[in-house]
Amino acid sequence: MANIKVEIKVDTTASKEVYICGSIPSLGNWDCKKAVKLEAVEGTSFFTVSKMMADGAVVEFKVLSGKSWDNVEKGVYGEEIPNHLITPTKGEAVVIEVAKFNK
Repeated sequence: MANIKVEIKVDTTASKEVYICGSIPSLGNWDCKKAVKLEAVEGTSFFTVSKMMADGAVVEFKVLSGKSWDNVEKGVYGEEIPNHLITPTKGEAVVIEVAKFNK
């Protein structure tokens, strides 16, 4: 499988720092200490990062407000959020909205 560049954007006002941790090495292999920090987009509520991923492979990830599972994203009412699932394709940009975090 060829590797392709995938942009991930997180839209949130619930944290000043945003990380993602997921099922592939470039997203930390579910080790939150290796979570990837996203860059804030000045003047917006977006955070972004681009990562190389295998074209067509299923990738799962969670959004965090720090490098700990204690800081995982939550729904509007504090409910658990299932893993985000993507199947990368060329030129893809993934946009995730996060209402709040556990901490």
